[in-house]
Amino acid sequence: MDGTSYRHGRPVDPAAAEELRKALAFFYGNENVAVRREADATVVAVSAKLSERELAEVVQHFLRGHREIPTRVVAEREPPEAHCDLPADDRIEVAAGTYLEGPDWAAAMAGTVALIRKRLLPEFPAPALRGPAQIARDVLVRAGYYRKFPNLVNAISRIRPDYWDGVAVAQLRPGQTEALSSFYLPSDMVLNPVTCYHIYANASSLLSRYGVGRFVIDGPVFRHESHNHDATRLAEFNMTEIVRLGSAADVTSEFDRLLDAFTRFFTGLGVPYRIVTAADPFFGEDPTVTRSAQLLSGSKFEVRIPLLAGELSVASVNSHGAVFADAFGLRAEHGTEATCCAGIGLERLTFALTSYGLSPKLED
Repeated sequence: MDGTSYRHGRPVDPAAAEELRKALAFFYGNENVAVRREADATVVAVSAKLSERELAEVVQHFLRGHREIPTRVVAEREPPEAHCDLPADDRIEVAAGTYLEGPDWAAAMAGTVALIRKRLLPEFPAPALRGPAQIARDVLVRAGYYRKFPNLVNAISRIRPDYWDGVAVAQLRPGQTEALSSFYLPSDMVLNPVTCYHIYANASSLLSRYGVGRFVIDGPVFRHESHNHDATRLAEFNMTEIVRLGSAADVTSEFDRLLDAFTRFFTGLGVPYRIVTAADPFFGEDPTVTRSAQLLSGSKFEVRIPLLAGELSVASVNSHGAVFADAFGLRAEHGTEATCCAGIGLERLTFALTSYGLSPKLED
């Protein structure tokens, strides 16, 4: 591989090597990154215009404080005759990770939603909300999203107030992209990267209005993952989430209930799966420290379904402790001590089900 290589004088376990590869692929592209484990070192190569020192700084950032922590499997199912193949997919890619959906895909998605509403959500009665595509940038700052995932946010621009009538913009011709960009300023809104943030940001109003601490929310999610976008890692997708706010004891109990319910739900779907401890692919400050904390505490579990190219994470159950209760000032007004959530990526689950010939039907 032409480019730059760096020999990190410390070996890492396979999970850390894969995490490092994903992080580098995020910036430089899957085909432009190689991570090789050796007995006494980790060798990294990228086909990017970096100096060895610059690459070393990137690698050291992601491996700083790394601890070898094995994942823990809490549930697993392997059907005896499971057959997996690429699904019939009538989506048309219009941009990286963004698709025009055909009728077959739309029907399969509707069937997935129906399965969730019929087999999972009745165990968790709650007001059903629909989240919008936009969210205030300040919400992400308060929630700590920019510290951990600074590269995933999709910004929104607004036309400058001194071009309020749009005449100058309307006169632009094709190819005048630099001039077009000069007419816009960043907005205070961004495209929402996490559905449940709408709950935490509006928790005071929701708790007062409904008098309950559990909500179900559906909505679109947007994440800019650079070179990593493909048919399953989307720039724009939809989620269904169950969100719980309350005392520390209530939230702990809910977290356990969610984990049990997800185990039974995915067993009932008939697909092979594993539910394992997991960590988010942090890109911000101290990524390996935060990763270690998640794995050690068991605060995040992922549901992973094996596909032809490896496992696909289709859902997760997450405990946040007091993070959002404190960030959004919910203790004093409502006595909220902790939060947790469980979410399902609708496109990913649909892709996995159709891969096994289990495309859900609305009549199910």
